[in-house]
Amino acid sequence: MPLLKKICRESQGIMGGTCASRLASLRPRRRPLPDTMPKCFSPARVLFVIAIACLTTASTTAIPRYDIVSRYSPVRNASSTSTPMQVGNGFFAFGADITGLQTFQPWAIMSDWGWKNDSLPAGVTEEDILAYRGVVWDGVQYEFGGPAAPQQWLISNPNRANLGRVGLLFKDAQGVIENVTEAALGDVHQQLDLWTGRMTSNFTVQGHGVSVETFAAQGSSAVAFSIHSDLLSAGRLGLFLDFPWNDGSQKFQAPFVGYWNVTANHTTQLKVGSGLGANVQAEINHTEVAATVFTSIGGGSSFMISRDSPASHRYSIIPSSSSSSFSIAISYSLVPSTSIPTATEVAEESTTTWAGYWLYSGFIDVYTGSTDPRADELQRRIVLSRYLMRVNEAGHTPPQEVNASCTFEML
Repeated sequence: MPLLKKICRESQGIMGGTCASRLASLRPRRRPLPDTMPKCFSPARVLFVIAIACLTTASTTAIPRYDIVSRYSPVRNASSTSTPMQVGNGFFAFGADITGLQTFQPWAIMSDWGWKNDSLPAGVTEEDILAYRGVVWDGVQYEFGGPAAPQQWLISNPNRANLGRVGLLFKDAQGVIENVTEAALGDVHQQLDLWTGRMTSNFTVQGHGVSVETFAAQGSSAVAFSIHSDLLSAGRLGLFLDFPWNDGSQKFQAPFVGYWNVTANHTTQLKVGSGLGANVQAEINHTEVAATVFTSIGGGSSFMISRDSPASHRYSIIPSSSSSSFSIAISYSLVPSTSIPTATEVAEESTTTWAGYWLYSGFIDVYTGSTDPRADELQRRIVLSRYLMRVNEAGHTPPQEVNASCTFEML
């Protein structure tokens, strides 16, 4: 009975009375039921039906969803050495360090469509791969125990590819790039607003405040940043993009984010100017063996972009104006983008979609009204698990046990 009262507490009455009054009237009577009464009308069954009816008629505002979700928005004051803070949409996930980007930690940018195949081993042909068969035990054909080289290639391929890295670029007063470490930051505060999918990162560097807002698009594989700092107007703050080599033979070993020092294994090409899609100011195509991913950059403030050196796959982005604010959207795709969303559109889409997710999907509230001291921790795990599931597991091909989308230790 207490459970049924809690279920019906704020729901609408059915059949002209309140849940509480009907529950009282439906308490099992002490006298035995008539032998002629059908078993389906036993008090226990009727109470169950009333409970289900109350659940189906309850208002979606009966649970204080916003208050509960916001209560568990994670806060950090330093980067984790094992797991990133994340924004995403189930098909695409961006892992960030304490700056809201990947300035100090090269966390992955993953998608459910970003796959590649490694080159075939020496002496192995495509026909060898197609003809591969494993051992036969008791008349059953197994897909293991065959020739070692084709087997290892099949284990390793296709493999998910880290799409790249985006971080802050610091310069000194003379315009020379500085190697700033996280230890040099002060007043560090980062919060992920679960209700809107907005990650806000604030810190100071050399006495200058920096604020970064990070959003993930919900209908495409794009991430957007809005940066505010007087370092921008002084020409001392920008962005860098870098692209790793992804090796499937090491897919179950660190580093899971790829290799940054084997630049000869892959290629990148920069394209600027006319012929690009709407809102696109620059495009970088990254090719690993036969797989090419296009990185489209724009959707906000104007900027200049250049390759750091022919031997690297790192590119520097410097704002064109002397404003203290800078916004940018970066989109990833298998073909050149005809258009990308603006940074403002990405933020609006994230806010609307995440709010709808929390408001109109199923919701479990074990915290409100509970006197059990364990309820708070249980509710925290429920909320954070739901966020992580939607960021990492909601696509068509969720990551396998290696957890390629890099979930973070909020649990």
